Amino acid sequence: MIQDDRRTAGRATCLDRRLGLCRSESTVTLKGWDMIDEHLEREDKFEVAADFVLPDVANLAPTARLDTTSHQLEATYYDTSESHLRHSGMSLRKRKGGVDDGWHLKLPSGDDRVELHSDSKSSIVPRELSSLLLGIRRGLKLGPIAKVSTTRQSLRLTDPSGTLLVEIADDSVDAVALDEDATASAWREIEVELGSTDGAELRAAIGEQLLAAGARRSLPRSKLATALGPLPAATPRERLAGVIDDYVQAQCIAVMEGDLGLRRDENRIHPTRVAVRRLRSTLRVFPKVFESAPAELLEAELVWYAGLLGSVRDLDVQSERLASQVAALPGELVLGPVAADIDSTLEGERAKALQRLRSAMNGKRYVAFLASLEQWRVAPPYTETAAKKSSTVVKYVDRAERKLYKRLDEANEPGADDERLHRARKAGKRFRYAAELATPVMGDEAATKVKRAKKLQELLGEHQDSVVSVDTLRRLGARAGGEPGRNGFTYGVLLGLELQRAEATRDAVLNLRR
Repeated sequence: MIQDDRRTAGRATCLDRRLGLCRSESTVTLKGWDMIDEHLEREDKFEVAADFVLPDVANLAPTARLDTTSHQLEATYYDTSESHLRHSGMSLRKRKGGVDDGWHLKLPSGDDRVELHSDSKSSIVPRELSSLLLGIRRGLKLGPIAKVSTTRQSLRLTDPSGTLLVEIADDSVDAVALDEDATASAWREIEVELGSTDGAELRAAIGEQLLAAGARRSLPRSKLATALGPLPAATPRERLAGVIDDYVQAQCIAVMEGDLGLRRDENRIHPTRVAVRRLRSTLRVFPKVFESAPAELLEAELVWYAGLLGSVRDLDVQSERLASQVAALPGELVLGPVAADIDSTLEGERAKALQRLRSAMNGKRYVAFLASLEQWRVAPPYTETAAKKSSTVVKYVDRAERKLYKRLDEANEPGADDERLHRARKAGKRFRYAAELATPVMGDEAATKVKRAKKLQELLGEHQDSVVSVDTLRRLGARAGGEPGRNGFTYGVLLGLELQRAEATRDAVLNLRR
């Protein structure tokens, strides 16, 4: 597989409930498994020479207490044979020594990193971490890739109450890359990690003092990156391929970030679904730019995954929508526990849809889908058309725009049903995403098109939500009307209001077209 360093990392805050986890603010407890501690690692790294003299930092915080300790740390780092974790900006290690023996998984989070720590003594990757990384590692096994030995002099500055402000780790490091050549390296580095927000100014001041003493800011974010060296850099594509490539890569990365976020129980369903839609839209708007066979295969998988995500997302939208509408009704029109019935019914359906999604994410088809997506991110199957000038993208955007207005005209024909308007909605999304893609070439013109398409899309989306709500209310009302002591009156009221909204939105869309 072709490898490069153009992957970005996922953002995450909580492990997947699918694994049976509970979450507090700083700790995730796995039922029947080890304890996973989580914290946000905010640190600055500096390269220093072996004879570097650490300056006296005590004068920067006269009221702080300074404690010094020494540790010998031995760490073995793990990854797949294709370096999936490294490409995603992550690192996984088992460390001995210090106060936090065990397994450490570090995940990028903006300019900082989230660290998950398991005190498991297992010689293999703990199941909870391996499961969390299933999508990132594409189902491949995790094995040792490097051994790092660190002699650490640690300086901890705490305030009078005992709260850690800043910790300075002065590390002398010896590393061996466990590749065929078994290359060894040694260096010294200093990490200045923030303990609490009260130490932010102190951390910055210590950094300036280190730089003044001859230290240099370190480019690699981890000891592993220093030990193994940089990943191969990709050559940026040019012309039309370059414009499309940037957009495709961004969506592929968003889907992969969504995988980790969903496994950590983050609210990532909507953004992941949008990324899937953008990818599918790109295949549809630029059909001549990609080889047809692989494009058709990818689109089929995108449709499948979008369906799984959508079955959860649509229920979230309906639940929120109907709850607000019941709350807005006068009390005399709400007969019976309507709000509770809607909530319990839709929540039950959502739980089943979420379970289907989670089961699929642990299956072979999903792992193969991510592997395919990675190939598209690294080496899309472009045709000769992709070698045309960047400005060619304008032609595709114009075509998508014409298709949108053709669909709107069809929806305005006498006797046209809601399906026609739904087709216009899908065409509107394709036009919007095409204009987004073309923004680097078209500039303000594309931004204007995106803005116009977004406004139209919101109206079309509102209409579609009403159509779906009508079906939901009809189903719930029929069930309530068939139960002893219950009736479907309130559902009928809500249904009538939704029909009015749908008609009003339809008129607004078609008037906007005129």
